[in-house]
Amino acid sequence: MNILITNDDGISSNGILALEKILGKEHNTYLIAPLKERSATSMALSIYDSMRVERVNENHYIVDGFPVDCVNIGLHGNIFPKIDLVLSGINRGVNMGHDVHYSGTVGAARHGAIHNRKSIAVSSGNLDKNYDYFKEAELIREVLNSWTEEFLSGIVYNINIPEKFENSLSSIEVAKLGRRTYIDTYESKPIIGGISDFFLGGSHLGHVPEEGTDFDIFFHGKIPITPLSLDQTSPLELEEFRKRIRVKSK
Repeated sequence: MNILITNDDGISSNGILALEKILGKEHNTYLIAPLKERSATSMALSIYDSMRVERVNENHYIVDGFPVDCVNIGLHGNIFPKIDLVLSGINRGVNMGHDVHYSGTVGAARHGAIHNRKSIAVSSGNLDKNYDYFKEAELIREVLNSWTEEFLSGIVYNINIPEKFENSLSSIEVAKLGRRTYIDTYESKPIIGGISDFFLGGSHLGHVPEEGTDFDIFFHGKIPITPLSLDQTSPLELEEFRKRIRVKSK
């Protein structure tokens, strides 16, 4: 299988290197990743600026751009053979609930899904910059060996692995997307006149407790996998809104 591997933590992150090393033993792996960290860039795409791309070797490229740029070049830049699967990660830090809308990791996988590829995003609760993520990569190897035929093109399968987990497929549970809560704070530094620099000083992260969500599964020590659709239409509101405006139009 031809696997395009990318991330939003940057080319030198341990998570992406672990995937390349472990999966490269059994699959054709093609690594293309940002030059530097591009966290929280969602589906940002460079449409006006050129990007510098460095070929490290035949299957290894560095892009001075966003994660979605990496996937786009990997799929359409005539540098790799036809890609079967887009794999984004392993991210240092989870992407659950509303995180998926901000995450460059999930955004890269979503771009693969838009182009009708099987697509997986993988994130870890282990934040240690020196951690090697080999155990997580071994789990993903087993996932691919056992479940590849079950993954549908055009869907993002979002996987979040706790810091401590059982390296077994039986520890993975299908979960719905939960609801993340954010309390953001900003610091400002006056520059001149009415101009100031604003810095995101920090975010307090929480979630709404609900049974069966990715948060619920994760905090019970299991590994949630959540299928994410590209269609963001609200089916219930689609009909309810139609009814409401019909009433207003009379």
